[in-house]
Amino acid sequence: MDQSSSIKPAKREVKTQGILMMIISAICFAAMAILIKFVPNIPLMEIILFRNIPTMLIIPLLLINKRIPILGNNRPLLLLRGVLSTFSIVAYYYTIKVMLLTDAITIKQLAPFLSIFFAAKILKEKVNFKQISIFVFGFLGMLFVVKPGIRADVFPAIIGLSGSIMDAIGVTVVRRLRLSDHPLVVVNYFGYIIGLTALGVLLWQRNFIIPDTKNLIILILVGIVGLSGQYFLTLSYHMAPPKLVSLYLYSQIVFGVIFDTFIFKKVPDLFIIFGAFLIIVSGYLNYKLKAE
Repeated sequence: MDQSSSIKPAKREVKTQGILMMIISAICFAAMAILIKFVPNIPLMEIILFRNIPTMLIIPLLLINKRIPILGNNRPLLLLRGVLSTFSIVAYYYTIKVMLLTDAITIKQLAPFLSIFFAAKILKEKVNFKQISIFVFGFLGMLFVVKPGIRADVFPAIIGLSGSIMDAIGVTVVRRLRLSDHPLVVVNYFGYIIGLTALGVLLWQRNFIIPDTKNLIILILVGIVGLSGQYFLTLSYHMAPPKLVSLYLYSQIVFGVIFDTFIFKKVPDLFIIFGAFLIIVSGYLNYKLKAE
């Protein structure tokens, strides 16, 4: 049998596994958002702290095992990325607590399109007509979801959009960091800056609530499921090209609609559905552009 013919199916199988890992990652992130909904009385910063505890415990051990310097090389940018991520995560978790799950997840998925704009401004990357078209589609989708001037809870939507902007700038910083630092170092800074910030705010506000058994289990699951989502995301990028698998991360929006409908008995309105559809289309167009 021709050796090349046996290699091609193997490569296709690995790519299929990469797509599967990305879908599992999306399910984990959506499940994490559901779990946050089930602890409405736990302070926001306490949830964020529990989310990052597994990262703070495991990632340094991986760095030590791989003999990678924990403090990294480009420390100013690593710190900047951590600070931006802190604002982004606080905004995202806040929207999960107070908005429809579909709303919160959809607004979060605006970051890749916003990063096109910031990459052009900050990194001086050239932007072509196709990228502008993708950005416009994503922006229109955002307008349908946020519904400025129409929805009563526009303030949480604005907070969510601000978080997506911070996330987009953070993604732009990561693109620069790929030239100097290992991805695990970036994740380590991310986990520790967010985790220590959450702990500091809790101590300052003195509003840490000792969770009962049920809430403690949910908080532990938030950390485990969140870290699992990050693990499967990383595994997916290792198994297949990012331009192939990144599209499937938008399946979080679909899972959000399903969970809102069948778990929380809240059906997203037509504006949200159409806006989410436009954002998914934008993600597909972005995927096709990268695949060219």
